[in-house]
Amino acid sequence: MRMTDSPASRIAANLRAIREARGLSVVALAERSGVGRATLTNLEAGRGNPTIDTLYALADALGAALGDLIGEPARTRVEVVRAGAGTRVEGAVSARLLDRVRGQRLAEFYEVEFATTARHADPHPAGVTESLLVVAGRLRVGPLTEPAELGPGDFIRFPGDVPHLYQAIGGPARGVLVMAHP
Repeated sequence: MRMTDSPASRIAANLRAIREARGLSVVALAERSGVGRATLTNLEAGRGNPTIDTLYALADALGAALGDLIGEPARTRVEVVRAGAGTRVEGAVSARLLDRVRGQRLAEFYEVEFATTARHADPHPAGVTESLLVVAGRLRVGPLTEPAELGPGDFIRFPGDVPHLYQAIGGPARGVLVMAHP
């Protein structure tokens, strides 16, 4: 892998391009996202190891999808993502971007690993919905006002534009998450 192909350099290039396309300065994006200016400067320089919460804060402040920050540009008409491959983000929730589908809406597909540490997610932009299929383990997930407990094979769809929760129950859990953006 060339240095320009590293996740840090890809995030740096994508973040800078989106911020500039929105006409925002580093200071303005820092204020809008709640991410420190020094952290933002380091990320745009390809330094640092951002958490998933930092990346979501930046994506939400930019009116962009997480995949816009971490994704690679499509190189061919046929894309295969092998097990274990793909851009990963780590934190209380670790996720691997599987695909992005554009049409009427943007849909992002993630393979997600959930830890027993609860992740309280801030609302995404208006109209975002999340759909999750649990493939292993047990999980408490959904809007903070009405989370559901799910097991393998269970599916949930909920509004992502409200505060929501992800937490594995009794050990790690895995699932496939689809984030649909308006």
